[in-house]
Amino acid sequence: MKSIKRKAFAVLAFASIFAMFGCGGNATPSTTTTESDRIEEDLTKPTIVDDNYRNYYEIFVRSFYDSNGDGIGDLNGVTRKLDYIADLGYTGIWLMPINPSPSYHKYNVSNYYTVDSAYGTVDDLKNLISECHKRNIKLIIDLVLNHSSKECSYFGKAVNAHEKFMNGQSLSEEEEQFKDFYTFYDKKTDVPSTVKAHQVQGKSFYYEGNFDSDMPEFNWDSQYVRAEFKKVIEYYMDMGLDGFRLDAVKYFYLNKTSKNVEVLSKIKQWANAKNPKSYIVGEMWEFSEDLMKSYYSSGIDSFFNFYTSTSSGSNGIINSINQEGRQLGKYYDALVQNNNMAGSSIAAPFLDNHDMRRYSSQVSEDKNKFYYGLLQMMNGATFTYYGDEAGMVGTNSGNSNPDENVRIPIKWGEDEGQCSDLPGATAANYPYGTVKFLLLNQNSTLNYYKKCLLIRNQNPEIARGTVSVVKQDKENSLLFIKKTYNSKSIGIIINFSQTEARDVDFSDSGFTQVVGQLVANTKTDYIKKTGEKSINLPAFSIAIVR
Repeated sequence: MKSIKRKAFAVLAFASIFAMFGCGGNATPSTTTTESDRIEEDLTKPTIVDDNYRNYYEIFVRSFYDSNGDGIGDLNGVTRKLDYIADLGYTGIWLMPINPSPSYHKYNVSNYYTVDSAYGTVDDLKNLISECHKRNIKLIIDLVLNHSSKECSYFGKAVNAHEKFMNGQSLSEEEEQFKDFYTFYDKKTDVPSTVKAHQVQGKSFYYEGNFDSDMPEFNWDSQYVRAEFKKVIEYYMDMGLDGFRLDAVKYFYLNKTSKNVEVLSKIKQWANAKNPKSYIVGEMWEFSEDLMKSYYSSGIDSFFNFYTSTSSGSNGIINSINQEGRQLGKYYDALVQNNNMAGSSIAAPFLDNHDMRRYSSQVSEDKNKFYYGLLQMMNGATFTYYGDEAGMVGTNSGNSNPDENVRIPIKWGEDEGQCSDLPGATAANYPYGTVKFLLLNQNSTLNYYKKCLLIRNQNPEIARGTVSVVKQDKENSLLFIKKTYNSKSIGIIINFSQTEARDVDFSDSGFTQVVGQLVANTKTDYIKKTGEKSINLPAFSIAIVR
């Protein structure tokens, strides 16, 4: 969306606290459109983000953009598309693992100090970091610190050293460091019932590998493990990286919360010693608010909020439109839970990622948009999976829908840059067309995402503000909330109805003007102005007022 001041195609507003929503279910607005119907939005307002409350874009490099014509996405391809990412409104990028690995997903690392050759070089990474910073984009990478690949040199050294230790042989200084570098069990009967263990090939002892036989788990009780990964973190921070996404944080010590929190505290200290503004987000597949509060006590900036994702049957975003929007209370509950869990830290809500079906897989275009609009009204740092802006479809349930299906390439619609399909993928669906096509369509899903992020960036209260409810009108599918940050407040009014427009008068709310609008309904493109401080909200629309 070009940065021009124009009369926009939708309006945002709030209702009077008591008379609000009073006109209730006024149906579809008049098809006659005049200039007086439209509310002016300033789309040129500066949107500089200078803290860690950012909009992150998750990239699977292999399927993003191919810069050298080999069919494989690479770091230079990400660099070439930075203007696209920045123009959409993303202020942070999370790269899924980029280290050498024997797998397509690269979550089993074989060398922590270099880049997989298919993706490029360390110099390419340094250049990407530099170009991100020129655009005020923070760059974080996936860092897998609970396990490696068996191909990692650490594992070979550890196996040899541990075998010598078991046999009572004398050890060199290096062997002393590596004999317990991984979690080994000398006998099968030593393995706890909660742990998955695998026999070392050709040896009599076992190693912990809860995810896979090629993912041996490190022993974080070892001072040498801690010293080594302190070096890894310092290596990337010295390079200029802004932080990390930490994989599967409960597996440092399987389900031992206090010990995991202690390790996470160390990791954050190591990163902050190099960059006090570092940002770290952890993956913690749990839904207990109390447990997550314990993990936040580590000092890690964020943990993903799985309550808001497609993995949660109680998803407060997706379930909020049930019964023609009368379940909107679920969304407010999700807002509160999101904030309570993070406390003074930064929440990290998201809809989907590489471990789950894309949320657009089974919904209409207007629902796709509306869900994203609701996500971007939440507090914290939001995360978006690459290609969701183009409505890409992918599921990964069972053998008929392998994991590779959620890693399909973006269809750019350009002469260059197209990645080949990932081996193993069985379906690649692009119901909305190419990125090139969507950019030219003002009402496309992609341009809706773009406006969501613009409004979020323009109004810092959305990501950072304290939340209160002004009015919930479940009968008319309307929710009015207030967010306050740095002594300034905004109002957000949402029509959760899938079919009905609603009249709203916000003259007694304390807000005086509409400053933003999001219309997901594909049958209309703006919120109608009906009075000085009243509007008609189409189905699936959101209004912002000050």
